[in-house]
Amino acid sequence: MKQAITTQKVNCQDCHRCVRSCPVKAIGIEAGHASVVLDKCILCGECVVECPQNAKKVENQLDSVQRALAAGGRVAFSIAPSFVAAFPELTIGQLRTALKHLGACAVEETAVGAAAVSEIYSDLVATTESPVISACCPVVTRLVEKYYPELTGNLAPVVSPMIAHGRILKQKLGEDLFVVFVGPCIAKIAEGRDSDIAGSIDAVLTFEHLATWFREEKVFQETLVADEVALDTPGPSRFFPITGGILKSFLEHDETDTDVITVHGIKNCMEVFDCLSQWQISPRFVEALACEGGCIGGPGFPHQGGTPVRRLRVVEFAKQSLQPELSVPATCGDFSRNHAAMPILEMQPSEIEIREILAKTAKLSKADEKNCGACGYSTCREKAIAVWQGLAEVDMCIPYMKKKAESFSNMVIDNSLNAIIVVDESMVIQEFNPAAETMFGQSADLVKGTSLAKIIDCSGLLQAVRTQEKYVGRRVEYPERALITEQMVLPVREHNMVILIVTDITEREKKERDLQKVKLETIDKAAEIINRQMHVAQEIAGLLGETTGETKSALLDLVGLLKERDTR
Repeated sequence: MKQAITTQKVNCQDCHRCVRSCPVKAIGIEAGHASVVLDKCILCGECVVECPQNAKKVENQLDSVQRALAAGGRVAFSIAPSFVAAFPELTIGQLRTALKHLGACAVEETAVGAAAVSEIYSDLVATTESPVISACCPVVTRLVEKYYPELTGNLAPVVSPMIAHGRILKQKLGEDLFVVFVGPCIAKIAEGRDSDIAGSIDAVLTFEHLATWFREEKVFQETLVADEVALDTPGPSRFFPITGGILKSFLEHDETDTDVITVHGIKNCMEVFDCLSQWQISPRFVEALACEGGCIGGPGFPHQGGTPVRRLRVVEFAKQSLQPELSVPATCGDFSRNHAAMPILEMQPSEIEIREILAKTAKLSKADEKNCGACGYSTCREKAIAVWQGLAEVDMCIPYMKKKAESFSNMVIDNSLNAIIVVDESMVIQEFNPAAETMFGQSADLVKGTSLAKIIDCSGLLQAVRTQEKYVGRRVEYPERALITEQMVLPVREHNMVILIVTDITEREKKERDLQKVKLETIDKAAEIINRQMHVAQEIAGLLGETTGETKSALLDLVGLLKERDTR
């Protein structure tokens, strides 16, 4: 099944913010990346709104709308009444003009569908013997079906205004009509595909999708002349997007009336449903909307205006048409719906398995369980259960990983053979490791919080602070300590710190000097040997020269004697 919300892993930065924001923890973490768990998700869109890296993406059905238009199909738009908060610069007439310019054959307010279902709600409340929970919000219906299955029978057996309006439009204009709903809700995307009501709506766009389409097509307010075609005015049903709006469309009630409950926000809804499940309350009707403030707090709004501003715009728009509600002919179709429980069935680990997982993050007792919520789960045990279920990872425990990193870092620093000194921009010592104590003859406990300038010359560090450049291989001597060093100066701008790493090269330089001395002595010795060999060679050459002369003279005398003898 196609998911309405997906994660772009390349953008996911392992912050766990989506886990923290998800009211039903329908987020799975694998290799540090978050993804929506479809079976658990209620499509509230909190993860989309909260993701700081825009890694959560909402399915965009604009392509299918554009294909329908390009194919010459008849396309009608059902516009949620909260549009006045999303497009405050446009009147309803200008919005109709804009959409007809893009190819729409009809544009109506979804409030027409809301008017139809409000009549059914009125009858339900008048005849009910058990609490009725509104079923206009698809997030609420999913929440009940999955997490409060015992309350599924309390959901109003009626379709949402979106589905009702889709059926009304197709009844009026033909079953081949391609109906597009535009609103602030991500869950509507999935609702349009629900098997038991499929075909009523052909595509769903959020207000953000529509705004993007307008920008791409260069649809601007100043170019739009309002379409003033007379339409039925939906009346009080325009209040549906705000808290109390459903009730206002069919029932006069006092805020102190305990028979009627108005609740918005998922956590508040869950609290009411908990009370209903435990028979602590038994109202006639519960108007439940998942988003804060109602649909005007939906995740599909363009990023503009706060909830109070949106509420004001909706109320002012709705008050323009407070005449009696329009009547929807009975021939417009069946608006009933049977909701089916889809309980979340999850295996649970044993207590021993939970303790084993907790032990992996050094939580060996209740006192070790900080329950800080940094991982996204309310308690350490809840997170351990999620790990066992494959929805979380052990290293999501931020305090443990921080402590582990600090421990590893401290181990490296404490056991380093190099002196590591950390100072702030004023040269006040923040860290002074054991090697630095040995090298400079100072106690870390005594020098922390004091100026490094009292121990060594800080001119190089101050220069690094000014330039924010790293210096490597600086040779610095401390004659008073018979110390020769090689230093690295590393400025850390984001923390306004400077790290000084000092390597003692005294012994190395001594060895290099000794080696140089040996080299020079070797050269001198070699020169002496060469000179001596040259002297010997010269002496041998001299002796060889004298012997050769004598031999030559003797041979000549012998030749002379032989010649004289032959002559005789």
